[in-house]
Amino acid sequence: MKHKFAISKLAAFTTLSLSTAGAHAGDLTLQPKVTSQAIFQQLDSDTRGDRDLTTLQIEPSLRALYNSRKATVSVTGTGTYLDREAQAGSDKDSYLEYRYDAEFRAIERLLTLQARGSSTYRNANTNNFLLSDFLVNSNDLTRTESNTVSASTDLSRGAWIAGTGTVAYSKVRTEENEFAGANNSRLNNDTISVNGHLFNGDAARTFAWDVTGDYSDTDRTSSAQRDFESYNVNGFVDKQVYGDWAFRVSGQSESHSFGSVNDEFAQEREFDSVGAGIAYRQSGSRYVAITANKASSSNEDNDGDVYPGVEVDWAFTSRTSLFARYGKRFYGDAATVRFEHAAKRIRTSLVYNEDVSNFSQLLSSESNAAVFVCPGSFLSALCFQPSGSGYDLQAGEQLVQLGEDNNALEDDVILRKNGKFQVSYQSRKLRVGVFAQYSDDDYLAQDRVRTTKTVGLNADYRVGAFTNFNTSLSFANIDRTTEDGRSGDGENTRFSMGLNRQFSRYFNLNIGYSYIDSTGDIQTGVFGSNYTDQRITLGVVYQY
Repeated sequence: MKHKFAISKLAAFTTLSLSTAGAHAGDLTLQPKVTSQAIFQQLDSDTRGDRDLTTLQIEPSLRALYNSRKATVSVTGTGTYLDREAQAGSDKDSYLEYRYDAEFRAIERLLTLQARGSSTYRNANTNNFLLSDFLVNSNDLTRTESNTVSASTDLSRGAWIAGTGTVAYSKVRTEENEFAGANNSRLNNDTISVNGHLFNGDAARTFAWDVTGDYSDTDRTSSAQRDFESYNVNGFVDKQVYGDWAFRVSGQSESHSFGSVNDEFAQEREFDSVGAGIAYRQSGSRYVAITANKASSSNEDNDGDVYPGVEVDWAFTSRTSLFARYGKRFYGDAATVRFEHAAKRIRTSLVYNEDVSNFSQLLSSESNAAVFVCPGSFLSALCFQPSGSGYDLQAGEQLVQLGEDNNALEDDVILRKNGKFQVSYQSRKLRVGVFAQYSDDDYLAQDRVRTTKTVGLNADYRVGAFTNFNTSLSFANIDRTTEDGRSGDGENTRFSMGLNRQFSRYFNLNIGYSYIDSTGDIQTGVFGSNYTDQRITLGVVYQY
């Protein structure tokens, strides 16, 4: 179905954007902008043949920023109006999206309250990852609303006992979608989550200890599913025995419960282990530990196993660090890796993790694998590399990672094994990022697997004082196996480049070209599995 809002609302939104131009009230700043574009589109598909389309796109937006000693707030609203002309006739569509982020520092370090959320149109068809937007395969898009409120505390300066903690409540809703099929259900979930980290303070000399844990409970009763309840705890204690050498005792425990309400019993995945070994420890950020561990698992294949565990947490310099852990979980061998390196102009990040989650939790969570700080969600000349991993965002800033996850809009519980490599470079004129990502989604309650491999590049180059050139390229390979044993794959490519020229403080002109290519045997949609889409865009931007 088409997602429309009244044209009068679009007009009112545009009028509000322009009439409030440049308004300031103390720490409140309003930033209105209107973009108008003519898009000339040529589609070539196996199922629909060739077709030419001309689209007028008008996109008013309003951004409100508030900043004070205790609070920061950012709210952005965007309307999109499309008027399309083709051989078969004309068509009109309208979309409204918003995003907000607020933080209130009630008691410095002791209590911070946060609220964030969005209402956007997301692709519900994982086969058409990278491809679907307002202009092609728009039937894949469905309005998705995500809202999260949280309270956190930071007690990391404690002398003997230190720690951090967060309690959050999230709500995710999606509308019905024309693409919805046997494996796609409308999301209508609430999640309560708690995570904490306790560790020794600086006053502890001969002992070191660390415990991390998280708990979540997602209400899925609206889709005839049992609640998804999950917890995971890891910890160790090191006792210094000689110099930098220590005796280590470690343990871990995890449990995941889920299933259909029609099932007599819930499905459970559980794993517990205890271990002992040695650690070489120079400091809290420089240690290596090896342990022998005994497992108790709901999986008969590794229940009772004795296995080695390895953990490395090593800060080579203030700009280079590595954390790696190897052991077992209920599904077998398990690993976690995080490597970061920050030079003056180049940043490198490698992250690999394995998590049991559902898509509601993935949609409402924030990624911490970003390499740029930007005023919007895309790489531009205004983006910059953060000074460190603990960078505090200012009002209106967002952490932007290269690429995106191929998330479904489903209620299912998955084991996701996800790895991502990112390299970014920044100079006075050039910002460029290169990434490669691997994501394997194993549906725990079904015999379904989807693997997405993505590589890409994003760049922005300042040609002159008032001219910028930008380009992006993404390629994805998607393999999937369904419950009935059928498998297939597809390859999706998206390329774009554009030139932006600033003629005055208020007016910008831009011209762009984009290319989309889809091949394979798993894509579904009005244009089938094999098609190309080429676009030329001419636009003008008014921003006060």
